[in-house]
Amino acid sequence: MRIVSLIPSGTDIAASLGLGKYLVGKSHTCDHPEVSSLPILTQSRVRYDMSPREIDDAVTNALQNGDGNSSLYVTDKVLLRELNPDVVLTQTICDVCAVNANSAARDLPPSARLVNLSATSFGGLWEDFREVAQSVSTPLPAVTQRAEDLISALQARLEAIEIAVRDKSRPKVLVLEWSDPPFIGGHWVPEIIERAGGQHVLGKAGEASRRASWEEIAEADPDLIFLAPCGYDLQETTEQGHALLEYSGFTQLRAVQTENVWATNATHLFSRCTPMSVRATEVVAGVLHEDVWEKPAATEVGKL
Repeated sequence: MRIVSLIPSGTDIAASLGLGKYLVGKSHTCDHPEVSSLPILTQSRVRYDMSPREIDDAVTNALQNGDGNSSLYVTDKVLLRELNPDVVLTQTICDVCAVNANSAARDLPPSARLVNLSATSFGGLWEDFREVAQSVSTPLPAVTQRAEDLISALQARLEAIEIAVRDKSRPKVLVLEWSDPPFIGGHWVPEIIERAGGQHVLGKAGEASRRASWEEIAEADPDLIFLAPCGYDLQETTEQGHALLEYSGFTQLRAVQTENVWATNATHLFSRCTPMSVRATEVVAGVLHEDVWEKPAATEVGKL
């Protein structure tokens, strides 16, 4: 069995199912320790050594100038064919985050099976586990049961959180997925907040991330803000947070004035729907309700 992952969440899911040794290629953003030495198959058309506003402008222009089948990312088709995978993992959720399904299908080697991950909720994550397991079930039948065992274990962790915070008051929480312009966290992010005992403002579970204005955010008046810029680690998120302090729309928010803004290791906790999304729920619970849930590690979150 030979597996290529063109998306970090695919790599994370494959590794969690014990398939790391079958991975033969990865995307440039796959950071799971099991694949550190694997050949890289993708690169971005957009530079990311710019300000958040410049990155947003570049991404917007690239998408607007595309033909609907193009991608912000380039796949090394020659290397992909040389690796000769049986299964290629990609996604159908966000053209900004990774190689899109249309591009992946166009570049797919003739003998490979394309598996499109599409989770926008925990329920969708369970189905992604099953889809990946099924794609390798002929040579590796034990993976199917392994997926069910993993799903049960993750569901038990979520249930434990929900029981612990069930009788707690629910603070209003804003998750900023980008700072300039501000984007509200979407898809699985509101569900993380709700399960952790918070009330996610300006977005509902399953809804896509969207732009918002500082006026709209001020009207929602969150009690607490998590900074979770897509693809950023804790240090990068903290730096983006410090840059936010130059915006009067941000500094006038009550959560900022009461020093209740938290930077996060967004790339691992919020940017992808994987087993780490359960850990993200535990982290949020530890911030919102530290009297009933364990405080998160300093490597995961920190006050701005």
